Amino acid sequence: MKKIIRTVLLAGMAWSAITLAVAQTFAPNPVPVPPITGTGDYIVTVDKPLYRPGKGPRVVVDEAHNNYQTMEDRFKGFADLLTADGARVTANREPYSAETLSQTDIVVMTNALNAKNAKEKATINKWELPAPEALTDDEIEALDTWIRSGGSMLLVADHMPFPNAVDKLAARLGIAMGDNFAFDAAFTYKPGDMNLIKFYEKQPASNTGKLHPSSITRGRNASERIPYVVTFTGSAFRVKPGVRFTPVLEMGEGSNVAWPFDHSDISMKTPFTRGAGLYQGVVLRHGKGRVAVFGEASMFSVNYAEWVGNYPTGFQNPDAPYNKQFILNLVHWLARSIK
Repeated sequence: MKKIIRTVLLAGMAWSAITLAVAQTFAPNPVPVPPITGTGDYIVTVDKPLYRPGKGPRVVVDEAHNNYQTMEDRFKGFADLLTADGARVTANREPYSAETLSQTDIVVMTNALNAKNAKEKATINKWELPAPEALTDDEIEALDTWIRSGGSMLLVADHMPFPNAVDKLAARLGIAMGDNFAFDAAFTYKPGDMNLIKFYEKQPASNTGKLHPSSITRGRNASERIPYVVTFTGSAFRVKPGVRFTPVLEMGEGSNVAWPFDHSDISMKTPFTRGAGLYQGVVLRHGKGRVAVFGEASMFSVNYAEWVGNYPTGFQNPDAPYNKQFILNLVHWLARSIK
């Protein structure tokens, strides 16, 4: 049972070679499949771009903090999507300061890591835990001041150890991150089962995730309305008491959260808690600025799980037909094109 759980738990974001070896044992096609990088053959398009080409908001994708997602690889789909919508998307590889932030409208930070944990792929299971903060205190202060003055930020921290790496930044924004793994109530832990968490605006059952209605889910017209969104594992978090926020993705009844000491080793001995009432997505106002915090990264881009026959774990997944529009709506909200 331990091997089965370890196999399927990382359906959306796993990066461990140890997990890969076990996953191929249970995968429908155990023959090694060449991994797909970037968007592969999938072409990212936008039917009705909101902005004229190159005239949209200035969006910077953080690549200054050993980020697992970059524009050249795991976040290429995200960058291509926003570019197709007319946004001006660039990478940031410098520490944050008032000067570096003065030339942008939206900062996107996904799965940042401290340098001490940046060489995980070369030194499997050598995480320093709890994960040290990825940003310096000066950077956190600069981002907090910039957002309060009117900047916008999308902060994404997937499953452990990523939440702890941005814990201090998230706390300044009113979020208490959880260094955990989130599991859907319908997840069976059987070989080959994928942990797709579906959040419905009109829940078909109480054990499904709740997509809270808002201007983001409604979009600007009926063609942009979002009935449900899919995530691929990730983490779940809570909002600090007294903070005003708008819930977006709320875990359903029966969902579970695992709190392992080793990201590649989850078994029935791992501590689990209930996921109901925790969030995988919220938005809030921070001073004059806007903030979106999400606990899952694959949903925002085009990704493939090469250890399971290059299974699609992103907005190109056929079970996630509304994710792409959801991303656009969210960025439009951050850009103030949606109230």
